[in-house]
Amino acid sequence: MNTQNGLRPDPADPAAELSPEAATGGFDVAHAGTDLGEATYSWNIETDHVTWSVDAARIFGVRDLAPLSTGTVFATLVDQASPASRHAEIFESEGRDPGTGVNFSARYLVNPAPGTRFWIEDSGRWFANEAGRPRLVHGVCRRILAPTAEEMALVTKRHYDPATGALTRADFCNALAHAIDGTAKDTRGLVLLMVAINDLAQLNRQYGYQVGDEVIAAIVRRLRGMIRRRDTLGRYATNKIGLILAPSLAEHMDFVANRLASGIRSQPIETSAGSISVSVHIGGVAVPLEAKTTMEALHACEEALTDAGERGDTTFVAFSRNPDIASQRSTNRESTDLVLSALNERRIRLAFQPIVSSKTGDIAMYESLVRMVTPEGEWLGASQIVPVAERLGFLHLVDHRVMELAIETLRERPDITLTFNVGVDTALHHDWMAAFRAQIALDRSVAERLIVEITETSLIEDINAARSLIEGIKECGARVAIDDFGAGHTSFRNMRLLPIDILKIDGTFIKNLARSADDRFFVQTLLQLARHLKIETVAEWVQDEETASLLTSWRVEYLQGDFLGTAMDGMPARKTEAPARRLA
Repeated sequence: MNTQNGLRPDPADPAAELSPEAATGGFDVAHAGTDLGEATYSWNIETDHVTWSVDAARIFGVRDLAPLSTGTVFATLVDQASPASRHAEIFESEGRDPGTGVNFSARYLVNPAPGTRFWIEDSGRWFANEAGRPRLVHGVCRRILAPTAEEMALVTKRHYDPATGALTRADFCNALAHAIDGTAKDTRGLVLLMVAINDLAQLNRQYGYQVGDEVIAAIVRRLRGMIRRRDTLGRYATNKIGLILAPSLAEHMDFVANRLASGIRSQPIETSAGSISVSVHIGGVAVPLEAKTTMEALHACEEALTDAGERGDTTFVAFSRNPDIASQRSTNRESTDLVLSALNERRIRLAFQPIVSSKTGDIAMYESLVRMVTPEGEWLGASQIVPVAERLGFLHLVDHRVMELAIETLRERPDITLTFNVGVDTALHHDWMAAFRAQIALDRSVAERLIVEITETSLIEDINAARSLIEGIKECGARVAIDDFGAGHTSFRNMRLLPIDILKIDGTFIKNLARSADDRFFVQTLLQLARHLKIETVAEWVQDEETASLLTSWRVEYLQGDFLGTAMDGMPARKTEAPARRLA
């Protein structure tokens, strides 16, 4: 079979009728391209996983393959000023796959690191699924060393965020790089500030994303009115606004930052939903005093911003090389690297704890519990994963992976029912619901055996958003459970307002049930209301036979706890391998 770069089978060759996987001619993605100045890849669109050749990180100028590991993450590297992208070239293609794939080619601008922009040529072939939609891509990326005059002009042109009028992230980072070079001989140096809006996610849930955008735009306008004409302002992230004060003395940073925070807080912002009071926290770094390069300055400023967000006694924190602070930051980075590498290397796994029927003692379903396997093979529990991911801002990545694994397990095991937990902030983001629907669409038979657990304490902050979320999950055919019910501030009235299927009673009310009259009264009252509303119940943390018997006599439908079965690493046992636990 004739091939070009081992990727494109010749349509005239009879062997071209092979499957997409075979059409590569035994092509080894992991080791191809190392001598060609190019990076080859294979992208499984249905799982979104991308396998790259070993030179990919060097060609894209990144430290590791994490930013390239999925199609979704890779798409974020494409500069928003780029006129094209791989995604558009493939998914907007009118081509039809005759069985040998469809050729594609695109040139697009990428921004893989702050202050870095260059052009990529991406070409290859995509293969369709039974519905004719792209499902698999084999391609090769080359860094363009001689862009056209038009492409060069696009790189140097500044672009502005349409919602705020501030520089885009890429152009802000480029402006910072130029400012650092421009003040290299100025003894005053410059100051980089990063402003983050407090509780923006909650504001979006309460008023909607349109109002959230109005707030962000208003804050940008206020900041612009409080800085000098020569200072630079950019939208660094959804809720982060960057400011370059150049030149500026380090000793003025605290005064300026607090003046900016006070100016934002001083009066409510008028929006289409009415007046909204907003506050911010700010991180800052002095350049070159505490950071010398663009990357160092941005990392230092983000660390200071994180410190400001975690502390409740101050609005502003300046980056410092204090050994104690540096040690904590190092620990945070190590924890982040540990979990993110586990995500990228598919070392996030599931354990399964049985939930039994109180009537029969048979296993009715399993709860999916997140685990992380270390490079040495040790299994770590949720307590070592979730708090780190939540504190450092990437819990949504863990939540997405848990969802994928749970649904994959259901596809492999049609004999079981599973539950999995998702954080409210993750679930309320449209990306999660889109991914959930896509996963269910691959095999709709799994939905009837799937239960999504949402924690009560966060769910009820916005009852309308909660109802919309639950209805969206149920429209896909899955059921919804409220987890840890009773631990938060939910009133019994809200049980009636939310269309839930299952209520999991918080274990703190179960563990002392036999000894606490108050807990018994609460649980019995809750069970009466749940039966009236036709909501099934699960009692968590059942640790002994006396508690199990008491709950069974009260007609709790399901029991969960170490007395009934501990969490098992790996796939659940088949029914013939899992004897029922008979209850008294």
